[in-house]
Amino acid sequence: MPSKMFFSKSAALAILWIWSISAVAQETATTPTTEITVTGVGSILSNDMAAARDQAIDDAMRKAVQQALGTFIKSETLVQNFQLVDDRILSWSAGYVKKYDILREGKIPIDTYEVQMRATVNLSELRLDDGALTALIEKENPRVMVMIAEQNVGEANGLQYFEVDLTSAETAIIDVFRTKGFEVVDQTQAKENLERDKILNAIEGNAKSAAAIAAAQHAELIVTGKAIAKVATGFSMGGMKSCQANITTRIISADDAKIIATASENAAYPHIDEVTGGTLAIQKAARKCAETIVNKVAAEAQKRFYNTTTVNLRVQGYRNYNELQKFSTTLKYYLRGVKEVFQRSAAGGYANFDIKIVGSAKQLARELGNKNLSPFKVEVTGATANRVDIKIADEAESMETAPQDTSGVQ
Repeated sequence: MPSKMFFSKSAALAILWIWSISAVAQETATTPTTEITVTGVGSILSNDMAAARDQAIDDAMRKAVQQALGTFIKSETLVQNFQLVDDRILSWSAGYVKKYDILREGKIPIDTYEVQMRATVNLSELRLDDGALTALIEKENPRVMVMIAEQNVGEANGLQYFEVDLTSAETAIIDVFRTKGFEVVDQTQAKENLERDKILNAIEGNAKSAAAIAAAQHAELIVTGKAIAKVATGFSMGGMKSCQANITTRIISADDAKIIATASENAAYPHIDEVTGGTLAIQKAARKCAETIVNKVAAEAQKRFYNTTTVNLRVQGYRNYNELQKFSTTLKYYLRGVKEVFQRSAAGGYANFDIKIVGSAKQLARELGNKNLSPFKVEVTGATANRVDIKIADEAESMETAPQDTSGVQ
């Protein structure tokens, strides 16, 4: 009897083992995966090769998951919610990489350890795990301000007079941005506090003036432009008039006055009353224009994450031009993700660099704050979406000028 019982248990265990292997094989066969070859790097600090290798493996896994994620996050997703994948993806990378094979590894110049791996990423979990995907995606959600000058049907004294108090175009554009999930800053206060000429100066195309207005209202982006409505000549049907509108817009970054996108649209609206028809035509054209701008802004954001972008770096604290050149070389060779460094100006104790990087200004600021850039000591004093402000000092000089501890001196 005992032998039969032992046989039965053994048989049951064998069947269970076979079933488990079959289930795993079936799951493996049906789980969509992708193989991605990537290269990761880690900084060698204090000759700690093992820590640098671990960092390089983490970096490679992060890049593999980023590439896999980009295969099914469509631009429409970014348009609807203006959401960007952030570097928090690193904490999830190991969970999505089923396995990896190290193809090549070793120390490379400038105290860096490099690992090339072929990673197998589980697309099913990456795509369907809503909780994880929510954690992977961070909402950037910039605040937007809208200022459009418009002229409805008619002219004043034979001149095209654009009125800053007409709001049909602004209202239509604001509605689109709010629908897409943007936070919109009320422009009314700015109009009350600013002279009409200053507002029109921004609307006419002065990006710096527009950026200053937006920054004063704590907005990261500002949409400016003109809208005009006229009655088409030679058209009449049962008393209906063809009211046609044209609108031109641009969206500007408040922190660096950079023009992110432009758009122009037109629309027509038949109506018995030309003023009402003109208003409806302006609203129709404005909505089309807003859709175009939002698409372009989202595309720019996506490009900024997945491809190289340019960040303005403002440096103070350097002693002379030679030291500034040395710091420029340090940036290029010691900071991960930096592709090119262009010095634009150096005057009045401030130097401006354009840094072409793979990533964002926030990542650059964090890297500058945490990275050992000896012999330079770097202090990050400010950071926005497109600009990083830092103060540098020579470590040796800092030690010489630091106050000495005399508490133990008799």
